[in-house]
Amino acid sequence: MATLALALQAAPETDWFGVGLVTSIVGGFLLANSILFRHPRTLVEEHFGGVPSRLATIRSYIFHRLQVHLGFLFLLAGFGLQLYGHYRPVPGPLSWHSFPSAWVGGVVLSVVALEVLGWWLSHVLFRHYVKAHFQEHPPDLETNVALARELGELFSIQTAGDDTVQAYLERLRGRLHLPPGRTGSVRPGPEPQPFVTRP
Repeated sequence: MATLALALQAAPETDWFGVGLVTSIVGGFLLANSILFRHPRTLVEEHFGGVPSRLATIRSYIFHRLQVHLGFLFLLAGFGLQLYGHYRPVPGPLSWHSFPSAWVGGVVLSVVALEVLGWWLSHVLFRHYVKAHFQEHPPDLETNVALARELGELFSIQTAGDDTVQAYLERLRGRLHLPPGRTGSVRPGPEPQPFVTRP
């Protein structure tokens, strides 16, 4: 708040009402993006009661939740700047050429930076809580290879060309600090089959 007050005092001729309006528009866009612009597959699954199975869907929910927080933050800040611009004493009439382009550019850059930071933070938090959940409730990866593949993609477990399912699951369990799985519960076939993750 002190930084914002110093910035307001340092630029007395800035059209703060215009800056607040642009900030409110950005906040409204973030709210719309988090609520309205959702994948049609997700909407169909929610409508018919289906539960999305992929972990990436949960990560997108976390990111959309963060976008809601950012949207309300920009919206409230924009309304506050509009109030400040409306009630502050103005030494002279503002001309139509005093559009605060530098401040608008700063708002846009801050939105891009916060979106990138928010995506990274949601990914980190998602990995942390997924790891904590499966440490508390160890999954049976030997019988749920699809879940093991998703966890491997999430935690960037690389596969070698001669990886078997059992070797891959052992590396995955080591990365997540999970207890050892049931020996012999994976039936790869007559010969060890390579474990290939989806591209």
